[in-house]
Amino acid sequence: MHQGKKRSRSGAPWLCVFLAVSGCWGLWPPGPNAVHAAGPDDTGGLAGLTADFPWRDTLPQSPVPSSAWYGNPKLGSWGPKSAVYPAVAVPAGVDAVAWKRQRVAIVAERYQGLSYRHHHIPAYDPPGEGPGLDCSNFTSWVYNYGLGVRFTSAIASQADGPKAPGRRLGPDEPFAVGDLLFITTRNRSRVSHVVVWLGDGRIIDSHKEGVRIRTLTGWYKDCFSHARRVIE
Repeated sequence: MHQGKKRSRSGAPWLCVFLAVSGCWGLWPPGPNAVHAAGPDDTGGLAGLTADFPWRDTLPQSPVPSSAWYGNPKLGSWGPKSAVYPAVAVPAGVDAVAWKRQRVAIVAERYQGLSYRHHHIPAYDPPGEGPGLDCSNFTSWVYNYGLGVRFTSAIASQADGPKAPGRRLGPDEPFAVGDLLFITTRNRSRVSHVVVWLGDGRIIDSHKEGVRIRTLTGWYKDCFSHARRVIE
């Protein structure tokens, strides 16, 4: 995917227009029945997990100005590709790996209720369609927003190959929070879906009903292909 340039936080007029149009998609609230992987206070005892969210929510989601998002044949139906978010600073005195894993889970859970759409960014809201993300754009977005780790949103390339993030786990390695789990079609001919592991048998993904927390059962378990670990 295109590697967008970082944008300044200056009070440029285009940024004001962007925020007015896109609203607060970075602040997408969890549903009333949301289950939080990091514990009831969303920190899991680790400091500063969400402290920079208000600032990150002011950053433009795409290097393309929002005024050029719609009616632009160059963007197609998927809309603009995502900007590259800044790398996150882990607070001193905490386990950096555990902190990052919990943060990925918290970011993913913020988007519960967002619809399933073939879009690159959650703010893209074309008339008559509405905002949303598909499975691999959701996982790519969560890592980009949460950690400043941007990887391909193409499902096949995300699953394996030179563009795939992290490393492929061995068949006997246990999952860790934040791992990407790849699911195949029913006939197991190809990888067609990806989810984020939350622990205790729970996953979060964007599928037919949109972004939801689910359990690794049924099709998810029966057609599990492999997992990748981005945080180590």
